[in-house]
Amino acid sequence: MRIEVVVGVPAVRFVVVHYHIFKNGGSTLESILEREFSDQFSSLHGPTADSVLDAQDLADLLQKHPEVRAVTSHHLCYPKPEIPKVVIFDCCFLRHPFERTHSIYTYLRKTAPVDALSRLAQDSTPAEFVRALIDRWPHLVSDVQTHRLANGGAFTRPANNGDLEKATRVLMDMAIPGVLGMFDESLVVAEYFLGPAFPGIRLEYLLKNVSRPIERLSGGKEEDWIRLWGASAYEEIERLNQFDLELYRRAVGEIRRRLSYVPSSSHKLEDFKSRCAAAHAKYNSVSA
Repeated sequence: MRIEVVVGVPAVRFVVVHYHIFKNGGSTLESILEREFSDQFSSLHGPTADSVLDAQDLADLLQKHPEVRAVTSHHLCYPKPEIPKVVIFDCCFLRHPFERTHSIYTYLRKTAPVDALSRLAQDSTPAEFVRALIDRWPHLVSDVQTHRLANGGAFTRPANNGDLEKATRVLMDMAIPGVLGMFDESLVVAEYFLGPAFPGIRLEYLLKNVSRPIERLSGGKEEDWIRLWGASAYEEIERLNQFDLELYRRAVGEIRRRLSYVPSSSHKLEDFKSRCAAAHAKYNSVSA
């Protein structure tokens, strides 16, 4: 006669982790998570602006705070941790690198001049700012997103094909990838695939901390960037971001692929946009 054995084990824990890349729509995503998870939502940051946190830092947070179900962090870098009985739904949004670069400029123009970079933005034209980034701050303008996914954000050399393939594997394995050029589509996909683990989750949003409107999918026309930065700087930016441009292209393809798995995706996208419009209308009526 067989022996029935019941092992007492904890239930599987589901956690959304947002890897926040600066000027990639992270403040809006953060506001969604805070609304949906409330006191089960946590931020995770280091002591300085250039801090880098890793998988162990995230694992320590989740161990110390078993109530946490969603995390956001500017400083947390891949790879994500492997924790027994914890399923991490990692989220990271990518942006067209030209748009991201110009968004940094317009954002710093609005902030207090606290360091050399913000002072430069306030005292320079877009062309002067980009040229200074190329000459003095290559880690801020050279395949930033590829390095962030493939190399934990460390900038020690130019990116290469190996970095692109590593970053692509991270992208394809993400539970919640996204691109700003397809912001609503990305969130419709996320809402659908998060549903089994987080029943009733809703990801409609109000835009937060937006220095420029969410861009067109293409990232703008070549002649517009040449007019803004000059032909020489544009060519340099394009060369320095050849892997980010390809990573972004692959991210767009992956969102389209995942959207094809969402039943009635056109209807769901229309409904999502309606919910966002209603949220904006409610916010405007309250703040008027």
